Amino acid sequence: MKHLTDADRHLLADRLQAMKRSAVDEIRGTSSDVEATLQPQDHEVQNHADEAEAERLGDVRFAEIEIDRARLLDIEQAEQRMAAGRYGVCMDCGDPIPRERLLAQPIAVRCAACQTAAENKLRP
Repeated sequence: MKHLTDADRHLLADRLQAMKRSAVDEIRGTSSDVEATLQPQDHEVQNHADEAEAERLGDVRFAEIEIDRARLLDIEQAEQRMAAGRYGVCMDCGDPIPRERLLAQPIAVRCAACQTAAENKLRP
C-alpha cells in the first residue's frame, strides 16, 4: 500500500463504499423481484409455459443475487485488506498492484500479469 498516496487510499475507499451500496441495492431489488415472481397470480390463467417462464425468471434472478453476493464479498475483502494495510499488493507475486489498475478495478487482488496467468490456468 506504500505506492498509494493518502488521497488514493481515500478515493479507493470511497469507490469501494459506492460499489458496496450498489451491490446491496441490487441484492435488495432482485430479492423483491424474486418474491413478486413467486407470488401466485390468482387473476391470471396459468399454463405450463407460464409456469416454466416464471421458474426460469426466478432462476435468473437467483443467479443475479449470487453474482451480487460474490461481488459484495469481494468488496468486503478489499476493505479488510485496506484496513490491514495489505490492499494493493498482488496475492501471487507480492508486487504492488499499479494505481491505475486499482482505480479501474478497486477489488483487484492480482497485478495484471498474475491475473492473466491465473485466467490462463483456468482455460482448457
